[in-house]
Amino acid sequence: MTEQQGWVRPGDPDGRQDDAAPAGAASGSWSVGAHGAQDASAPAAPAGGWGPPPGAGSAWSAPQRPGIVPLRPLGALELLEGGFRAISANPRVMLGVSAVVFGAVAVISLLLAPLFGGALASFVNDSLPAEATAGPGGDFGALDVAGVDPVTGVVSLVATTVLTGLLVLSVSASVIGRKVPADELWRRVRGRVLALVGLALLTSVAPALLVLLGAGLGALLLLTGSTSAGVIGIVLGTLLGVAAAVWLTVSWSLAAVALLLEGRGVLSALGRSTRLVRGTFWRVLGVLLLTFVLSSIATSVLVVPAGLVAGVIQVAASGGAADAAALFITLLLSTVASVLVQPFVSAVRALLYTDLRIRQEGLDVELARAAAEPTS
Repeated sequence: MTEQQGWVRPGDPDGRQDDAAPAGAASGSWSVGAHGAQDASAPAAPAGGWGPPPGAGSAWSAPQRPGIVPLRPLGALELLEGGFRAISANPRVMLGVSAVVFGAVAVISLLLAPLFGGALASFVNDSLPAEATAGPGGDFGALDVAGVDPVTGVVSLVATTVLTGLLVLSVSASVIGRKVPADELWRRVRGRVLALVGLALLTSVAPALLVLLGAGLGALLLLTGSTSAGVIGIVLGTLLGVAAAVWLTVSWSLAAVALLLEGRGVLSALGRSTRLVRGTFWRVLGVLLLTFVLSSIATSVLVVPAGLVAGVIQVAASGGAADAAALFITLLLSTVASVLVQPFVSAVRALLYTDLRIRQEGLDVELARAAAEPTS
């Protein structure tokens, strides 16, 4: 029995794993680790691998909803609802582990603030006009720029990427009614951390480069000597770059899920995501936009009041104690917002991946078979 979460359709050429796949991830397997996996040595299913389990007889029928969502194509609202259900299905992982990760990042940013914050705050203050820093609370202090140093940035990237992997695997198990503990999830993710971080960097940097490239190409019109033509070129080039960046972001939006659940390498996962999204781009974009709007509203409900309270504290009082209190409130509620929002965002993406494979590859039959397996 393999511990690798393999969501690969039997016989699907797209499902063949590349050389970067971790050892033991067999192509064409479905598993949820030690909690209800399908043994690769089990008798073969009927032709194509898509019939009922061996010996089930004609009375067997697929469970309609063994887990957090029905095993059928899902609507946009069902995907969003499934995101909330995924959190309640395994709160110890979805919320507990998220709280540990984001809490650790917040503590690290505070600890590193005295090392990096002073120099960065001085640079910011020197760069701003004198009138901008005049008055109470005008100058930036070390605590005001906590969390923007390069070390915290790297730690935050790695921690958030690993957390996303844990959440995706938890959601994939919840789809078939399984609850996987955090330690088992970590055993599956730890061998893929470098691939996940590389994928996160690539999917973040590439769209930004497209925007810069579009603006740069438009700026070439300035060489003609016409300022108006140059401005128009920059605007149009930037818009084209943004459009290309949106297309690339949506096309690659499911790459991390494919990398984890199919054991793929970085480039293979990007190609797999692009193929899944192709033909349903606008629907995927709509779901991602709805997810972004909901998560932004939830974040604003906590972060905006925190910012107002912090501002009042800094205006009403002065000194390091006031700055520390303001930062603590802001950082605390920002961390709470991240703990609540990140599991929802990761869950929706994992469910969107599942939905597309159900629509395109009949994955619901394989999921139903896995859900019918007795837990061990």
